[in-house]
Amino acid sequence: MQINFIQKHIHLSEEQKNYIQEKLEHLKRFRRVEDESTLIRVDVENFDNKASGQDIALTVNMVLPHHTVRAEVEANTVEEAIDLAHDKLKVQLEKYKEMHS
Repeated sequence: MQINFIQKHIHLSEEQKNYIQEKLEHLKRFRRVEDESTLIRVDVENFDNKASGQDIALTVNMVLPHHTVRAEVEANTVEEAIDLAHDKLKVQLEKYKEMHS
């Protein structure tokens, strides 16, 4: 997996990057995700959404053979955001695995 981080109005610490990477690496159990050609783009933006009270917008795009999975979430912290995105990606990857088994 190749993970690219795009940061907007935020600087991710090494600990945050490692946490995100660990969560995404957990998804390797899906057969097609373990391929090194799998590209993952993680967009993290710090913003102030007064309506929802959330401060972090996180989008993960995972390009797989013949398919792309995407998760968009808003949360209070980067860690909370990647946890939510992980859950969304997991559901999509389970469907993808069933389709391509």
